[in-house]
Amino acid sequence: MTLPTITILTPEELPITPGRSLDGPDKTIVSDIINAHGFVLFRGYDSASAEDFHAFIECFDLPNFTYSESFSNAVRHNRTARVFTANEAPPEVEIFLHHEMAQTLSFPGQLFFFCEHAADSGGATPICRSDLALNTLEANHPAFTAKLRKLGVRYRNSMPENADLASGQGRSWRHTLNVASIAEAERRLTSLGYEYRWLRDGGLSVQTPILPAIDDFGRGREVFFNQIVAAAAGWANAVDDDEPRLCFGDQTRIESADLKAAIAASYQCTVDLEWQRGDVALLDNLRVMHGRRPFTGSRSILASLCSPISRSAKVI
Repeated sequence: MTLPTITILTPEELPITPGRSLDGPDKTIVSDIINAHGFVLFRGYDSASAEDFHAFIECFDLPNFTYSESFSNAVRHNRTARVFTANEAPPEVEIFLHHEMAQTLSFPGQLFFFCEHAADSGGATPICRSDLALNTLEANHPAFTAKLRKLGVRYRNSMPENADLASGQGRSWRHTLNVASIAEAERRLTSLGYEYRWLRDGGLSVQTPILPAIDDFGRGREVFFNQIVAAAAGWANAVDDDEPRLCFGDQTRIESADLKAAIAASYQCTVDLEWQRGDVALLDNLRVMHGRRPFTGSRSILASLCSPISRSAKVI
C-alpha cells in the first residue's frame, strides 16, 4: 500500500508576503512539490481570516473560478470574491473522496483550503493520489478499468427546488444551474447535453453526458479522475428518483463489486490531513482527490477554486 506524502512549507523555507506575487524560483519550489506529491501544506503563515486567505491566494497569480459559475451541488457561501465556505453538510456526514466537480464539464485545475477553525475531534481532509489509486485498481481489476477507459461514465443526481442544508449535495437547481426559471434550466441542460426529468416535489433529476473516468490531461500519467467513489458511497436518491447514480457511458450497469473495489483502492492510497488553525493547503485537482471526515464541535474550512478547465463529452 502506497500513501501520499504530506509536505509542509513554512515561512522559513518559503517567505510569502501578502500583496506580492511569488517570483519564479518561489513558484518552482511550490510546483516541484505539487508535481511530486499532488498537494502541499503551508503552515505558520499567520492567516487568520477569509481576507488573509484571499490575500495569500492572490500571491500565486492563479485565475479565479467563482463558485457561482460552477455546477457543484454543495451548499456554500462566499466570504470574499474568491473565498467561500467548504461543503456545509452536517458534521456527522462523511464527504467521500472526489475530484472537485469531476462529474461536470468544467472544473478547477487547483484548489486551496484554509483552516479558519479546527474541529474539536475528527474533521481531517483525506487526500488520495489518484494515479496510485488507478494503479492499484488496475492491478486487481483490469477488466473493470479497461471498460471504464472504453465507455466512460455517466452520473445522475437530484437537485432540490430549495437548498437542503442537511445534504452534502443540497444546492438548489436554480443556484446550481445559475438560472431563474424552469425554461432557463431546460435550455441550459439541453445545450450541455444533459438529460433531465422534473420530480414531483419541484426538484430536478439530471444525468450527465458521457464523461471520461480515466485521463492524463496531456501530462503522460493517467489518473482516476472521476466522481465514482463519492457517487457510489455517498450520493443519495431523491424520493421519486430511484435510478442508479452511476452507469457506464453506454447506460449499462456498473457492478457493485467493481464500485466497492474502486472505493477500496482509493482509500488505500489516502492520507489524512489533520488541520491546525491557519493552515493553507494547495491541491492539484487533476492529481488528487479529497473528502471530509466526520467531526465533533465547530469546524470552519474555507475554500477557493482556481484555473477553470472545460472539456467536451466523451464519444464512444
